[in-house]
Amino acid sequence: MKVTRVCQLRQRCFSLKKNIKNKTFKTMKKLILSVLFLTFSVMSFSQTFVKKYTSVIAEKEGVMGNWQDTSVTVVFNEKGTGDIVFYYTNDTTKRFHQIGSPSEDKTVSGEPYQIISCIDNTDGSMVAIQLFDDDTTLRVLIAKGYFVEFRK
Repeated sequence: MKVTRVCQLRQRCFSLKKNIKNKTFKTMKKLILSVLFLTFSVMSFSQTFVKKYTSVIAEKEGVMGNWQDTSVTVVFNEKGTGDIVFYYTNDTTKRFHQIGSPSEDKTVSGEPYQIISCIDNTDGSMVAIQLFDDDTTLRVLIAKGYFVEFRK
């Protein structure tokens, strides 16, 4: 009877160890996949990329202006600083410093975009930069009812 009982206890112990190993493995697997996903996400947002736009429009206090031709090059994460820099053809630049992480959302009409909070380096004001996934539109949201929109 004692031998049988000892065998049963050993079997239980072995079974418990196996379950613990499986749960530990699953937990470690989830943890590793989460770390890899997070690393990939951070890497994709930390790379420098460039967009060019050829027209601009502004809305202020609910009044939309007219489309105007322009030539602006926007560099995201310039030199790894997190800055978003607008280079205009008249040798002027406008620099925004990223203060948050990008988040994704959709407009009321379902257009997906990424948005990031920034500080305007010229006056320290807070703005949000909205980059649409269709790769043709960029908005600088300055205040309620006031934005500047660039298009390709």
